[in-house]
Amino acid sequence: MSEVDLLFEKEAIALLQQDPDKAFNLIYDKFSKDLLKFALHKVGDKRIAEDLLQNVFSDFWTNRDQVNKSIYGYLFNAMKYQIFNFFRSEKVKNKYIIHLSHYLEEINKVTPQKYLEAKDLMQHIETIVGQLPKQCRLVFVLSRFENKSNDEIAESLQISKRTVENYITQALAFIRKKNESVYLALTFSF
Repeated sequence: MSEVDLLFEKEAIALLQQDPDKAFNLIYDKFSKDLLKFALHKVGDKRIAEDLLQNVFSDFWTNRDQVNKSIYGYLFNAMKYQIFNFFRSEKVKNKYIIHLSHYLEEINKVTPQKYLEAKDLMQHIETIVGQLPKQCRLVFVLSRFENKSNDEIAESLQISKRTVENYITQALAFIRKKNESVYLALTFSF
């Protein structure tokens, strides 16, 4: 650093105490171009580099009373810190995006063929369930398709919990006789 730069820093630090606004403008004019160039070189995007520069000078203004040695050192270290944080947050964002894209791929693996198979299976299940006696069918539908608990079903139909359990057992036995694959679907999927 030249003697002129050292003299500028000494006067700027003193001016920060006396007239902070004027000192800030002088410091901004002196260092902003070099800081922006440095940030642009590191991040490769002018908009991002300008945002980082804004953050550096915002932090400088907030902490101006603590700067008592090298303004140049403070500003360039602050810029390095901003750049580091930018890349760290980008890394986290990229990990999240990768994780989310894998998750969405898994969700979207439902092919038209699988959809049609599931639709056919559901129609087959509805046909078999439709053959159950009325009260047994009602209890079974409430349990398996509306996800009601046995207690909720017993209360709403004003029957005992044990009766609800018996109806569900009867329905599953009936379905098992009619079709093993439907029985497995209803036993483990709901």
